Amino acid sequence: MTRAICVALVLAAASTCGVDAQQSGYNVEKTIELTIKDGKLMFIERGKDHAEPITIVVGEKIRFENKDKEPHTVVSTMVIEGKPLFSTGVIKPGEYLDLLFDIDLYQRAGGKPANVVTLKYRSDLQLGEDSEIRLLSAAKR
Repeated sequence: MTRAICVALVLAAASTCGVDAQQSGYNVEKTIELTIKDGKLMFIERGKDHAEPITIVVGEKIRFENKDKEPHTVVSTMVIEGKPLFSTGVIKPGEYLDLLFDIDLYQRAGGKPANVVTLKYRSDLQLGEDSEIRLLSAAKR
């Protein structure tokens, strides 16, 4: 009987470990607030008082929330086949957009197993400094 329970527990654990990030319900891991400071658009992680690089793992979402009175965009500075790696389109004041940083995006950015890629981004609509996301692969594959 004990052996049957152990086998059942192992099988249950193995079946849940096989769910990859694309099948799971994605949660927003970090929120980046788009706001004007000193006349420039800034991308500041919620809860912080200044802009700094953000680190996430493949399969996580970032919420870009417009805290300003003007519409803004978020667009990758990396261009692949004539298009930015990612772009939010226009985010109106008070609105947000969640963006999933999945394995496909990671690989298109040149990411390799057990590595990190640095993704710079900015707004197409406002002047400001580029910001940075460090995207880590989850593990060797």
